[in-house]
Amino acid sequence: MALTEVKHPKGAAISLFERIAGQPLANTERLAEAIHVRPVKSGETIFGQDEPHPYIYVIETGLVKLTYLRADGEEWIKSFATEGRFFASLSALLPMGRATFSAVAIEACRLERIPFATLQALVDTDLGWSRMLRNALMILAERKERRERQFLTLDPEERYRSLIAEEPDLVLRAPQKDLAGYLGITPVGLSRIAKRVRAEAHTRLNPG
Repeated sequence: MALTEVKHPKGAAISLFERIAGQPLANTERLAEAIHVRPVKSGETIFGQDEPHPYIYVIETGLVKLTYLRADGEEWIKSFATEGRFFASLSALLPMGRATFSAVAIEACRLERIPFATLQALVDTDLGWSRMLRNALMILAERKERRERQFLTLDPEERYRSLIAEEPDLVLRAPQKDLAGYLGITPVGLSRIAKRVRAEAHTRLNPG
């Protein structure tokens, strides 16, 4: 079954949160009542940098890029999010906080939007929800640490090869200009690297 056809009897968000918690969660109907299902068109901005936006999103279908916009107008992609993942600006979840980056749909998406206040109320009263949030924050921290390590220790070609190994579906789905922005190189530079990697793969598969 294709990813876009996956059905979640409890909803994508609750199913994901229970996997993160490693156990069934109590009072899920309270969260379900607060979830807003938001269809998003390709190219649509989900939230913008420096906006108040105290929500968490879970992706049911589609592909999203999370981007920083520099003063010169150039976009720098911090990460991608695909089916079965969650995203939010942690800064925007704080009282009076604002998003430090933008979220933009690369593909048409179906998102579940959760008010952080509702999730926080569950966390404050239930150990299972508290464990879920702690584990979710660890997931975000691990993603951030891995991303920093790759930028500090790998050159652009090594970053591209690592991306192919870890998320081959993303390499096929994301536009080349977005992959280049994520890897920190120009589209022309990425094209040269991709051509070289393909040539090496062809040689391995067809020796002599």
